[in-house]
Amino acid sequence: MNNDLMFSSENQCWATRWETFHSIEEQLGRKYNLDPCCFEETAKCENFLTPKEDMFSVKNPLEHFLHLDQIQIFCNPEYGRAQAKFVEHIADWCEYDNVIADLLIPARTDTLLYHDLILEKATSIKFVKGRITFGSDEYWKDLWEQPFLNGKANKLYKKYGKTAPAPFPSMVVTFGEDKPFEYGSISLPKTKIKV
Repeated sequence: MNNDLMFSSENQCWATRWETFHSIEEQLGRKYNLDPCCFEETAKCENFLTPKEDMFSVKNPLEHFLHLDQIQIFCNPEYGRAQAKFVEHIADWCEYDNVIADLLIPARTDTLLYHDLILEKATSIKFVKGRITFGSDEYWKDLWEQPFLNGKANKLYKKYGKTAPAPFPSMVVTFGEDKPFEYGSISLPKTKIKV
């Protein structure tokens, strides 16, 4: 499969699958109540911010979401060049008491983002075992019906039930916990789409 077509930085709409979200929530012992980097149709929490609401205009999430005593954020930010801006803003939010965030991002340990921000401010890094499949069931079902993508043959055409994981490893980076830093790993369920 040509991952350049599917996972290019031009396409930033890679939804976290529900089974991935619930597995991370369970393994980390969270009850997520804010998704600040989503579209309405991909939101994983009752409270969410879309590009229209602009998370960067929110300086303190506790003042913005007054009805929440504690904020537990799940965030799958943009994976393109702007990712560092998202991660930095979420890390700043976690400087406030009662704000914890788990960010699902590529495990790019050679980047300045990893060395200058994540290692400096994160309270936990969990590497995901294996590769994650992103995208809604509707996305995959639509893909199986397209013989061509961007003028090239679609290798998944008519291969119902087959998906392609991301071409990069992932990690869940935590900010805001009041405990010593730790490395670890998490396992996620295999993607199953009802055909």
